[in-house]
Amino acid sequence: MDTNTLVKEGQCLVRYLDEGKVKPRGAVWVYSSDTETWRLWIVPSAQITDKSEFYRLVSETISKHRVEMPTLDIGSVELKSADHPVVQGLGKFLHMEGLGAATFSNNRFNGFFLPDGVVLRMAV
Repeated sequence: MDTNTLVKEGQCLVRYLDEGKVKPRGAVWVYSSDTETWRLWIVPSAQITDKSEFYRLVSETISKHRVEMPTLDIGSVELKSADHPVVQGLGKFLHMEGLGAATFSNNRFNGFFLPDGVVLRMAV
C-alpha cells in the first residue's frame, strides 16, 4: 500500500480514536518484510486494559468512518502495550504528542529489527 494512504488513513483513525476511550498514546505503521504487509500498531490509553474492548472500539470506529478510511480494516491494526520493547525504544528515540509522520528504515529498537515504519504519534 502507498505510504501516503497509510499516513492519511492512520491519522484519520487516530483522530477519531482520540474522541473516544482509546485515545492512542502511540501509533506506528510497521512493515513486515516476511509477510510484505503493513500493520498499524496502536498503544491505547491506560484506561484500555481489555484486548476485546480495544478491538471492538477500533472496529466500530473504522466501520463508522469507512468513507474516510476505505482501505483500512481491523486486520491491519494491532494492540501494543506501552511496555513492549519496540514501543519503549521508539519512545526514547522520538517523542511526538500530536499527529505527524516520521519515517524510519532499517532500524533496531531494543533488539527488534524494523525494516520500515512511519510514526504517527509517540507519546509513551
